[in-house]
Amino acid sequence: MKLNLIQYFLLLITVAIFAFLTTPIFRKIAQGAKLLDYPGGRKLQAFPVAYLGGLAVAMPITLSSLLVVFTSIPTEFKNQLFLGLIIPSLVIAFIGLLDDLYQLQPLPRFISQSGVAIITSIMLYLSDTGVKLFVNPWLNGATTTLWVVVIINALNFMDNMDGLATILSSVISISLFVLSYLNEQYLVAALCLAILGACFGFLFWNKPPASIYLGDAGALYLGFLLAAISIRIDVNNSSEIVRVLVPVLLLAIPVIDIVQVVITRLVRRKSPFQGGRDHLSHLLLNMGLSETKVLSILTICSMLFALCGIFLATRI
Repeated sequence: MKLNLIQYFLLLITVAIFAFLTTPIFRKIAQGAKLLDYPGGRKLQAFPVAYLGGLAVAMPITLSSLLVVFTSIPTEFKNQLFLGLIIPSLVIAFIGLLDDLYQLQPLPRFISQSGVAIITSIMLYLSDTGVKLFVNPWLNGATTTLWVVVIINALNFMDNMDGLATILSSVISISLFVLSYLNEQYLVAALCLAILGACFGFLFWNKPPASIYLGDAGALYLGFLLAAISIRIDVNNSSEIVRVLVPVLLLAIPVIDIVQVVITRLVRRKSPFQGGRDHLSHLLLNMGLSETKVLSILTICSMLFALCGIFLATRI
């Protein structure tokens, strides 16, 4: 199923408007139920901020994906979309919502994320996509699972400043759209634009000073989708190293952040799962930069890495 650019644009605008209109509703629900993130400690905000932003992002993406049911594309592709992407993403969002509500311990979070990642790895293997760096399919499956779990948490780690995770998700999703469109994976391209539209609509309420947060539900949800899509795209390149390097470049800022956070915490003999003000955004703030400048720097760096990834995928 190939959409023209006008259809893609209409999808983008429709999802963005839907997210823009529904976000205040979820904010009001969160405020009424006292589902708030309170200032203090490592929190940067000056006042309580509502959770449930993740639901405002997930709803338009999920609803737009349901339109595929009414298309004439083969059932196999529909099953890949729902079983490999949509349903697992909703499971991850539900886990994140439980974490927002009840503050789950790291072990059950990790087990549930790994379970979803394993299922996704199996679905990618059945559709002949995913990591193919090794001859052994079990090693490829383990690497795919690891990638999904790492990116889920990496994007969640980046949700530490108003608008940051949403902006980075926008940059990554539009990069994934370009690659999937160029590789004639038009259904995946449509999903990427739906993610972009949801982030655009939500960003109006999430930009500094944010009145609603993604929460773990939204950050884990977006992290899963971006991770799974990034290795589902069939980069037309004979070098498997390039095919692996491209998604790493597209998600470079979250990857760099989680790697440096985990290493520095282990060096300090602290749990990597323990929160702290040691992320890239915090390090830049500690240098005396304003939040606006930090957002600009990380956004520009993400764009540059993404452009390198696109160039590498299309030129070598």
